[in-house]
Amino acid sequence: MSERAAPERGEGYTVVGVLEDGAGLNQAVREIRNLGVSSDDLTVLLKRADPAEPEPFPDGTRYIVIPDDLRGLEIPIGFAAVFVVSGLLFAFTAPVIGAVTFVFFIALAAVLAAGSFTRVGADPVLTEMEVPSEESGVWNDRFERGKVLLFAATAERRLVRPICEVLRGQSADFYVVDRWLEPRPVSGAMLRRAGAAEGERAGRRGEIGR
Repeated sequence: MSERAAPERGEGYTVVGVLEDGAGLNQAVREIRNLGVSSDDLTVLLKRADPAEPEPFPDGTRYIVIPDDLRGLEIPIGFAAVFVVSGLLFAFTAPVIGAVTFVFFIALAAVLAAGSFTRVGADPVLTEMEVPSEESGVWNDRFERGKVLLFAATAERRLVRPICEVLRGQSADFYVVDRWLEPRPVSGAMLRRAGAAEGERAGRRGEIGR
C-alpha cells in the first residue's frame, strides 16, 4: 500500500484523543473513519504484551504497538552487573581508592538498573513528532496508566468538531493541535495496519531516527 505525503508541519489539524482501551476505542475508530478521515490520517497508539495480536479496527487503519515487556534490557542489566563486580574488585584489591571507586561503580549500576526497569512509553513517539513537553508529559503519563492515544489528522477544519464529538461520546479526553501530527514507530515500537497480511506487516519495526 503506497503512503500518501502528509502536509508540511504547521498545516492542518490533529485531534488527539485519550481513551479507554476496548470496545469504545473500536467504536470511535469506526465512527471517525466514517466521517471521511482516511486510513492514512488516523493512527492509534497502544501497548500490548503480544505485538503480533491483530486489532479489530477497520481495514487499513494505522496503529502503532509499543511492546509491554522487558525486551532489549539485557545490555543495560549486563553493564549494571559488570559495574557491581568491578566495584567489589576495586574495594578488595585497592583499599586506598577502593571505597571511592566502589561507591562510583555502584552508583552507575543503580542508574542503569533503574533505567532498565522503566518501561518505554509513548514518549519517544511524541518526541519524534515534536509535541510540546507539557502535552507530551500528560499524554505519556495517561498512556502508562493504561489509556490509548488516538491521532486523527485532517486538512479540513470542518471535520475537527465532528471528530471531537465522537471522542466526547466515548467519554474521552481530547486535544486539538493546530498542525499535522503523524505518529511514527520509534524506539522499538511497531507499525501495523488492521487487516494487513503478515507479509505486509514484516519489516515495520520502528528504529530510532526513522
